[in-house]
Amino acid sequence: MRDVQGSLELRPGSRTGLIMLTAAAVSGVGIVAAILVGDAPTVFAPIVGGVWAVLIALGTVAFLTSSVTLTPHEVVVRGLFIRQRRSRSGVVRVVRATIHLPNGVGSESLFLLDAHGQSLIRVNVGGYKREDVDRLVEALGVPCDGPNYFASAKEFDKTYPGLVSRVERHPYRIPLAIAGFVAIAVVIVLLATAS
Repeated sequence: MRDVQGSLELRPGSRTGLIMLTAAAVSGVGIVAAILVGDAPTVFAPIVGGVWAVLIALGTVAFLTSSVTLTPHEVVVRGLFIRQRRSRSGVVRVVRATIHLPNGVGSESLFLLDAHGQSLIRVNVGGYKREDVDRLVEALGVPCDGPNYFASAKEFDKTYPGLVSRVERHPYRIPLAIAGFVAIAVVIVLLATAS
C-alpha cells in the first residue's frame, strides 16, 4: 500500500500471492504426477497440465493487476477482468465481513454502501494485508460494521439482505443443475445410440 498525492492505493500482499500461486503449482504438478503414475490414460496429463498452467497464469496476472485506489473523489477497484469506479461521496457506510464458503475457506469482503443500504461496490480483500484494509476503512471516514464472521452467504444475507447474489446464497444449486443436465444428456446419448 502507498499514499500517492492524497490517494491511497492497496495492492495484494506479495506473501499471500506467492503462497497461493505456489500451492496451485504444487497441486497441478501433483495431479499430473498422479495421472502419469496411476491407471488414468496418459493423454489426460498434458490436458490437465495445460488447464493448470492457464489457471496459474491467470492467477499471476490477477495478482499483478489487482488494486484498490481511494482518491479524494472516487474509489477504483481493478481486477483481472474488472475495473469499477464509484464516487467516494456516495459511500456512507462500510460492511466488513468474512463469509465462509462451502469448502470451509473464508472470503473477506468490504461492501461499500450508499445512503439506501445498497452496495455501490464490493471489494474482495482476502489477499490484502489486514493493516492495509484497516487503513482503507479508516481513510473512507464512514461508519463500519465489522469485521464480522459468517458461516455462509445465506447467514450473511439474513443480517445484510441483498448484498450477496442468489448464487452465493445457494452455492450447491448450480453444480447440481449442471450435474443433472450432464446426466440427462448422457442418458439421451445412450438411449439414442442403443437403438
